[in-house]
Amino acid sequence: MEEPWIKEYWRPFMAWQYGAVCIFDFIVAPMLTMAYFKFSGGVYVPWIPLTLRESGFYHMSMAAIVGVSAWTRGQEKIVKLETSAIQTSTK
Repeated sequence: MEEPWIKEYWRPFMAWQYGAVCIFDFIVAPMLTMAYFKFSGGVYVPWIPLTLRESGFYHMSMAAIVGVSAWTRGQEKIVKLETSAIQTSTK
């Protein structure tokens, strides 16, 4: 029986989502802010990353989610390999 797509792909989705948020918060938004103030002629106000508010709790949470899910996926693969090895040796 095949797993539903959400059960199979939620781990990679979380990692991609975290990467996209980091790219936006640390690269895209500061560049857009800088460009806005350069072309508007206003006084430059530096971008403060949204994810670093509340002492970076977002990054700690995502590290826990992505880290634990990667470890869990590794354990699932080890069990799958061991089961397939046992099944081939009994044939």
